Amino acid sequence: MEDNDIKIFVGKSKKDTDDSIALISEMNAQRSNGNTEKAKKLGKELSTRFLDTVQLRESLSKEVGPLDYPQSIIFQIKILMFFTAEYCINRLLPNTLLKSTATNTIYDSIMKNAGQFYDEFSDGVEYSFYYLAIKKDDMISAVGKTFAMVSRKEGNEEFEKLGSEIFKVVAKEVETIINSYEFQK
Repeated sequence: MEDNDIKIFVGKSKKDTDDSIALISEMNAQRSNGNTEKAKKLGKELSTRFLDTVQLRESLSKEVGPLDYPQSIIFQIKILMFFTAEYCINRLLPNTLLKSTATNTIYDSIMKNAGQFYDEFSDGVEYSFYYLAIKKDDMISAVGKTFAMVSRKEGNEEFEKLGSEIFKVVAKEVETIINSYEFQK
């Protein structure tokens, strides 16, 4: 038997155990103060709101003008809306656990209620481009340009403006919705 054949058991470090205990404690605190349930309800509300294409067109049309676009553009609008919702969740919810809960609820709801959209949505690279855009100094303009690019309308000022407006309108709406849940800090 060679020395390399002998496996040495290494137990968990004290730090790993402390981290696990802290996570369990945080989960219990968020569950008991109602935040976990609120995060789930928030995710469900946002996914329901943004998956309904008829309601989506009506509510956005009031703010950004008529959305008489082909299905491929409506698909890109939905992706931008979900991205914006996730951006707001990550910016406004009080901790990582709640952010993950709300975001996972959105994805679970999309998978359950709009499987085809979920398949196309989860295979796309649009989110990567939007994440790059929000890191720029002029984030709103960069998001608009990204929307035009993923819509295959790169350089089209009308689409850049549409993307920027959708981002602003949806961010404002999602922020209002999140604030209405009154998460405990």
